[in-house]
Amino acid sequence: MQVAGLLDALERLAPAAFAEEWDNVGLIVGRHTQPVTRVLVALDLRQAVLDEARELAADTVLVHHPPIFPSLAAVTDGSPTGELVMTSIERGIAVVAAHTNLDSARGGLNHHMAESLGLREAVPLLPAADDPTAGLGRVGACALQRFADLVAHVGQAVPGPVVWTGDPDAEIARIACCTGSGASFIEAAQAHGADAFITSDLKYHDAERAPGLGLIGVPHGQMEALMLERWSPELAAALAPDGVAVTVAAAGTDPWHPGTPAPL
Repeated sequence: MQVAGLLDALERLAPAAFAEEWDNVGLIVGRHTQPVTRVLVALDLRQAVLDEARELAADTVLVHHPPIFPSLAAVTDGSPTGELVMTSIERGIAVVAAHTNLDSARGGLNHHMAESLGLREAVPLLPAADDPTAGLGRVGACALQRFADLVAHVGQAVPGPVVWTGDPDAEIARIACCTGSGASFIEAAQAHGADAFITSDLKYHDAERAPGLGLIGVPHGQMEALMLERWSPELAAALAPDGVAVTVAAAGTDPWHPGTPAPL
């Protein structure tokens, strides 16, 4: 398989048309004719990821967060991104990004987040214009539970600190969720009748925008890394007929760490 074939397979799983207008998805570094034998899936392009790709003889890295976003004025060693792009080229490693298209796709990251929460009949919070079964976020019915129990469940499932605001004794029958930064979808969650909303990058005053709605804030990188790992078998199944292996990167790329550094 060549990179062009990988892009075709990815288009079937997460069509580029589902990407937001401001996004940068698809082939970021490399040639369409470059052979693909092993794909390393990672949240971000980092030096540790490129080193892992070399160790595994992976010729392609599929990242969720585009390394060139929105633009790169020059490809030099004068910036961290330029250095990573140069290293990718020098090592012959193609870099492909699947970002908001993978968030929105049927079977994409938001689908897996809803599934992990046990949501029934989940639908997108913001349906795609041409396909109401795809779109950002998800909302669906859940087993009746206390908000405090939902917070505990999320806290056990997601590494890193989880924050929340709301009535611990409130009954939760409908949950909205969104991978990545979903604070702008609070009103959409309320409009869909959600009792609780789980997403990342919530700010102090977001609580004031959600009267009666329980909010649970999860770490951006940790949640997306978990959902990316859950989705990766679908990519592996799509590429297996062409003999292409898929591996999830072991290298952590989240720049944020919970707690305090361990003493020397």
